[in-house]
Amino acid sequence: MGFANLALGVLGIVAMGRRDGFREATVIAVSVFGLGATIVHAIDIFETGNLAPGNTLQNVSNLFKPALLIGFLVALRRTERSPGSETTKPTFEVWRAPRVRAVGLMTASVASGFGVGFGIGQPMISTFLGLLVGAGSVVFTISRTSRGRVIHRSS
Repeated sequence: MGFANLALGVLGIVAMGRRDGFREATVIAVSVFGLGATIVHAIDIFETGNLAPGNTLQNVSNLFKPALLIGFLVALRRTERSPGSETTKPTFEVWRAPRVRAVGLMTASVASGFGVGFGIGQPMISTFLGLLVGAGSVVFTISRTSRGRVIHRSS
């Protein structure tokens, strides 16, 4: 399961930089996986009464991620189709690129924090630390831009 989640995370990071249908494929993969996992957990709960946190709590995330991703994808496609959309202009890509890097860093930090925490038996604390490191990465990455343009410092 860990590698399946890792694969979906890698697809998500790759999808941020693509505009060729890869995003839709990634959202479909996350949705099928999340819904399927929730169904399997629900069956286990009804058949065995297994209410362990690993069998119940994660179902919120399993359903929340696809709902968010589908909503974001619909909003993105609407925006791209709207007249005068900024998404087709070169300046949009200059604005977007550091934000894509920031999201990738945030995702990697939180996932690493959770993975390490799970390994040492402290997933909440390590995930929170990963979140703090990721937030710092986001602030640093985006602060290097000014008014949509990347600042290039001379040596």
